[in-house]
Amino acid sequence: MGTTLRADAQRNLDRLLEAAGECFAERGTDCSVDEIARRAGVGHGTVFRRFPNKEALLLAVVLRRLEALTAVAEAAADEPDVEAAFVGFLRSAAESYARDRALVEGLDRCLDRPELAALIAAVDRLVQRAHEAGVVRPDLGGEDVLRLVPTASLYPEVVLDGLRPRRG
Repeated sequence: MGTTLRADAQRNLDRLLEAAGECFAERGTDCSVDEIARRAGVGHGTVFRRFPNKEALLLAVVLRRLEALTAVAEAAADEPDVEAAFVGFLRSAAESYARDRALVEGLDRCLDRPELAALIAAVDRLVQRAHEAGVVRPDLGGEDVLRLVPTASLYPEVVLDGLRPRRG
């Protein structure tokens, strides 16, 4: 979305993406475009002027979620208390996954996207710092941690225990 929009068009797009995010989070891909438009306070045609189909709208929402998670991972990687930052990131990612069906159902649509690569790179950096601090097993990388997020949304303490280095 590299072009600059008029202020009213940008507001409509922001409202549309916010409403779509809420709707997809609650109902997953079953949410209708009409419901999203109604929640955003825009016409059905406004949705399709910005997005060719519901799939493109879902992708835009999921990419926003990935960017938000990347910001959390980047901030965590810069924290002085590496263990607390790592645990905080994992819990935050797990909470996002647990409450957001869009993230659950839409993530596989992003496998070749730079936004997912940026998230993986940020988590890799955080995990590397956690390795250096001795708080995460050295045989696990950022992708491994991200694959555990769905399980962490159900069993955070079990996942955290499994990520810690073996002692003795």
